Formats: sequence, structure tokens, C-alpha cells
Amino acid sequence: MKSEIDSATAFISNFLKGLSSEQVLKFKASLGEVLTSHYTDHWFPEKPYRGSAYRCMRVNQKRMDPLLVSAGNKAGLTESLLMQHLPSEFTIWVDPDEVSYRFGEDGSIGVIFEGQDSSTQTTVESQSLMQGIYDSCKKQVHGLLHSTVSRGSDLPVSLDCWRSIIMV
Repeated sequence: MKSEIDSATAFISNFLKGLSSEQVLKFKASLGEVLTSHYTDHWFPEKPYRGSAYRCMRVNQKRMDPLLVSAGNKAGLTESLLMQHLPSEFTIWVDPDEVSYRFGEDGSIGVIFEGQDSSTQTTVESQSLMQGIYDSCKKQVHGLLHSTVSRGSDLPVSLDCWRSIIMV
């Protein structure tokens, strides 16, 4: 359970780039404590998908998962501050031997952690994934910027892309 929780907390903490490193570390530690406590009697390695809905965290539009709010409060971060930094629409599942995520309601599901890998490798993979998301959004913005601005129309780029570009 520790590797999966470490993977999830590293992934979520990577969105908090506009905060101080001390705030991010406090949030990451408190989220780890909250998840460990919450999952203790709901972790079934022999049946990994049993209890998966219970171990799912969601942020959609203006509603944040209570586990994230609780971890934020323990770290001295308000829900509104977390909403400014986290994607406006995402889901993360923390299951035995697999941690996966989805952006939006119709997005593809990506895997952050699989198997018995070390949390260090998972953190590197999460950082690489976040860099890939940032690079993709940056290309989207740069590609549209020249043609859209020259035509004087609105820029059709998602809010999450703008956030990732501004925060890095």
C-alpha cells in the first residue's frame, strides 16, 4: 500500500508548482497520512478492484474530494488554494499494484504505478508524465497563438493547459 500511496501523493503534488516547496512537502505528507488511514480496512491485494470506488479521489468543476480537502487543511492549505492548482476535472484510483488517473470525464485512463516498483522510480515517472502534459499543452498554445491572435478570435485552449504553462 505504501508504494501506491507514495505514487499517488507524488502525482497529485506535482500540480502544486506555484506553492513553496515546504507547502508541497507538508501537503504530500498529510495526504499520505490521510490516505493510509482511509484505506487501512479497504485494501485487498488478493482482489485489487474490490473497494476501488472507495479508494477513488475526484475533482470535478467546483467540487473537491474530501480526502484532498482534509489533507490540505492539515497542511494549512485552503480548498480554494488547492482548486487553483489542481486540474479542474480529474480522477485518480489507488488500488493494490496499480494507480491510475483520468483527466476529464471522457479522457483516456493513464497508469502512474504498476506492480511492485519502488516509489523513487514512480516519482520519476510521475515527473516525466507531468512534463509531457506540460509540453503538450505548451505546443498546443504556441501552435494556436500565432494563427488565432492574428485572426483576432478567442484562443481555444483548456484552462488546465493554461494553468500548467503558467505554473511551470
